[in-house]
Amino acid sequence: MWRILFFFMGVPMMIMSLFEAVDVLPYSANYDVMVDGKTIEMTIDQKEELKTKVEELFANCHTMPAFGVVTPEIFQEQTKNGIYVSIKFDQTYMLNELPFDELVFGVGKDFYGFNLMRGNKGVFDGRCVYLSVIDGNMDELYNYLSSMVSPIEAPSEGESVTEEMTKSEEVFKTENMEEKISD
Repeated sequence: MWRILFFFMGVPMMIMSLFEAVDVLPYSANYDVMVDGKTIEMTIDQKEELKTKVEELFANCHTMPAFGVVTPEIFQEQTKNGIYVSIKFDQTYMLNELPFDELVFGVGKDFYGFNLMRGNKGVFDGRCVYLSVIDGNMDELYNYLSSMVSPIEAPSEGESVTEEMTKSEEVFKTENMEEKISD
């Protein structure tokens, strides 16, 4: 009797825990891009293209056992620098028996694998899900997102920030030395 019960309860649980991360993407509600901790504005067409590129990337990945763990503090610190994609869902789903309603991952040139940080009700805490890219890396997604992000404008000729700071420091030092000499 117990064997039959285990078969009907245990086997479906084992099968459910072996789903690939790509299997949850059709249920996504929204895609966002965060750059240096700030969500950037995207058009509907850009979001659709991002969704397509993420689906292509995930289809070319294997879900692997992950040893990575995220805490709210680690999540806040990590997303302050770099490019991150956030995939939000309308309800809580399970992937390898780990609940989430948001998945966030960093995007970098020459990344051959990456951790999916799981958020549930706005809190990122617990084990990550690791994806290993098969036969390639995430350069295509990185190049697409990099082209969307406007580069930081460098100072034009004659307006070097360091030159201006050096000049103002010299003026300050000179004025202070003159005050000391006259005292």
